[in-house]
Formats: sequence, C-alpha cells, structure tokens
Amino acid sequence: MDTKNIFIACSHYAGRIKWVMHNRNEWSYIGVGDDYNEDKVNKIIAQHFPDSTIYLVIDRHHSFLTPTATAAQTIREPLQKNNLTLSNLDFTKMMVFDRIGVVKYGERY
Repeated sequence: MDTKNIFIACSHYAGRIKWVMHNRNEWSYIGVGDDYNEDKVNKIIAQHFPDSTIYLVIDRHHSFLTPTATAAQTIREPLQKNNLTLSNLDFTKMMVFDRIGVVKYGERY
C-alpha cells in the first residue's frame, strides 16, 4: 500500500476506534524531547500490538511500515514536530501520539 492510501485508510478508520480510558481520560503522558519516556512507550506498544510490523503514519506523504520492536525509538524525533499514528496492518488497532507528549490507544468496534 502506498503512503497516501495508508494515510487515507488510517484517517477513515480512526473515527471508529474505541479508546482505552485511564482515570476517565483517554490520554496518557509519555513526554516529548528530553522528557520522552521511550521505555514506557515501548511497553505500551508491545502490549497493544502483537504484530511484528505496524504502520507509522505521519502525514499524507510520510507513512510506512516499521518494526514494532523499534517503533518507540523511530517516533522519538518526528513526535517533536508532528502528531502521528501507529496502526496494525488491517487498521483495527491504533495508537495516536500528540506532539505535546501524550498518547491514546484503542481498537475498532
């Protein structure tokens, strides 16, 4: 799938995701820049995505497959400037990162 179609599919299915709630809030703080907690992000990604590869979606022109095991390291730099999304290959599980250093995740219903 090319980058534009990955972005379109991700955007289409994002509205159907049921986000996991934590203390009546779907967002969890993970930090950004020097405060970015890569270990915490690795743990969340590993728990949410059993797949070996996932999509990293930054924008219409920058979307690609990435190994699940290195995704937390891969998103460190782009997260400082962009909101981004991780998704499994069939777009049933997603994780959305906001550049202010928060993440939410869930599954399609």
